[in-house]
Amino acid sequence: MKHINLINITFLTLSFTWAIGLIWANPELTQPAPQNSSHKVIYLAGKNIDAAWKAFHEAALGGTLASPMIQTQIELALHKSRLLLVDARKAAESKDTQTVFDLTEKIRKMTNQIKEDSKRHKQ
Repeated sequence: MKHINLINITFLTLSFTWAIGLIWANPELTQPAPQNSSHKVIYLAGKNIDAAWKAFHEAALGGTLASPMIQTQIELALHKSRLLLVDARKAAESKDTQTVFDLTEKIRKMTNQIKEDSKRHKQ
């Protein structure tokens, strides 16, 4: 009987640990789905930034970026896109929908360029 209780406790502990690890590794599981159009475009802009960071890091770690100058330009654009996302969130809080859409469109264009620049290889 002691062994069954120990197995149950171990199973529950491991399950709880696994669930916490899953949430920690994937924070979007705890984020609610966006409810209105401003929040949706901000959410998508954030996803675009994350994808751009991933593309950049893969290229940087792989040593395939075209040049140090390109790397610097990408890093600056990534930081600027994060700042634009903060501004878009502030605009959403102020119910300034047009500014939200303008800023997220800038983010979309920047992140697309970052992804393209990250694909350019050394010559």
